[in-house]
Amino acid sequence: MIALQLNIQKEENKEKKVTAQLLIGIQADLKLEAERIDFLQAYYGDITDGIQQILLTYQGIENNTNQELGQAFLNTFEFRKFSKFNTNYQTLYGSGFLQEIEDKELSEEIVTYYSKQFLEWSLEIYQQKASAFDFNGVPQFDPLDKLQRGENYQSIPNFRLDVGGHYTTDFKELIKESQVLNFLVDLLHQSELVFSNLKTYKETNLTLSNRIQKYLDQ
Repeated sequence: MIALQLNIQKEENKEKKVTAQLLIGIQADLKLEAERIDFLQAYYGDITDGIQQILLTYQGIENNTNQELGQAFLNTFEFRKFSKFNTNYQTLYGSGFLQEIEDKELSEEIVTYYSKQFLEWSLEIYQQKASAFDFNGVPQFDPLDKLQRGENYQSIPNFRLDVGGHYTTDFKELIKESQVLNFLVDLLHQSELVFSNLKTYKETNLTLSNRIQKYLDQ
């Protein structure tokens, strides 16, 4: 009986150790996610700043150059996604070690965090809106302007095409088109939801990481 109890206790200690290691792994994943969120906030912040500069130029409040307007306009078609780093969570959940967490509220918070997808959905909607623009509806746009090297993309191969050093599209005229204005305003509206979700995810992420640390310190 004593040997059996010792074996049971040894097994329980082993499971607790594995659970703790997986929780530490989840903390590391949360840190990576927080860094990704910071990147996305800065990335989409630059895009929305560019959209606002375009609209301010349209309203006559700002006077951006054609090159600045072109860069800001083409940047709106770029997008980045967010996905959770959930390898440790999947192991914790699939192995049954989630049940070994004595703080049941913590285990519920972990499951809830990895179940929510509203940030991913809002970014997918942004992607759909950014991809839906019909260049054929604005014949003033020169398609070769898409090959211009942007500030963030300097490694486009030299196709030996004559695209010049500046945009040939007159973007001050282009942005007068209602289709273009509606497109930019729709992206601003969607960006508002994206930034709200990024903020919420970052707060939830940090709260969960701190809760895990508090549990591990017990």
